[in-house]
Amino acid sequence: MKKALFILVLVCSTLLGRAQVPCDSVESVFRKWNARLDQLNTEDPEIISLHYLFLQDILREMERFKTSTMPALPHCLSTDYYLVKSHFQKVAYRAGQMERLLGTRKGLVDRIFYNQAVEELHYRDTVNALYNLDRALEFNKYQPDALLLKAKLKLARREYKESVELIHQLYTKCDLNEQQERDVSDFTLVLYDRLYNTGSALIKSGHSADALELFLALEQFCSNMPSGYCNDDYYHGILLSREGVYESYIAIAKEAERRNNMEMARKFYQYAEEYRKAGEVKN
Repeated sequence: MKKALFILVLVCSTLLGRAQVPCDSVESVFRKWNARLDQLNTEDPEIISLHYLFLQDILREMERFKTSTMPALPHCLSTDYYLVKSHFQKVAYRAGQMERLLGTRKGLVDRIFYNQAVEELHYRDTVNALYNLDRALEFNKYQPDALLLKAKLKLARREYKESVELIHQLYTKCDLNEQQERDVSDFTLVLYDRLYNTGSALIKSGHSADALELFLALEQFCSNMPSGYCNDDYYHGILLSREGVYESYIAIAKEAERRNNMEMARKFYQYAEEYRKAGEVKN
């Protein structure tokens, strides 16, 4: 009795499933899938990953159609089963091709953004170049080419600390090929020379406070680099620039006194004394 009841339920479920097949709307399903596939973008790195996810939704729908709906279609009197099957195979083939393409490009999004940054630099648009480099690094945090190009742009914009930090990442976090090693090494020498020579020039022109910031960046640079990149010159530059900061505080205080602004004079004498007591200047 139980076995007969089970068979009856199974037969009823099968008939109900067949009755629910939208025989007259199968072709419209294919048209909707094709329309959605038309909207997928395989070129724009901003949306490639998102559109890959959209495609996965379509593929899941197609798999459900293949396993749940297709077996019941031979019972649709108004539908040519073999024609429907042919149309489904065409859409499935197209979706499969797009999955392979988007799947490949999804793994290259960082490279696509990097190439766009290089293209922006042809037009001297450093703002958009930096934007694209940041987007590339969002997808691949330690992409060597993107890090090196960003370090060069930061140096050109006189953002020295940021440039030093990027070079440090290249030496400690990245797997470099032979060409990248040469490129990073060449830029490292450029960076050191720029930091030291600019700092020295600032001291000579009386801008010791600015020079100190730059020499501190150089100190950070040298502490993370092989010893061959640096020598003792930069330590001398740091000492000179620190002396210059102290002297600048004193000069500002005296100028405030001359203008009878005793409150400002008092503050800057205090800054100088605190700076001296902190051991930032030689006794």
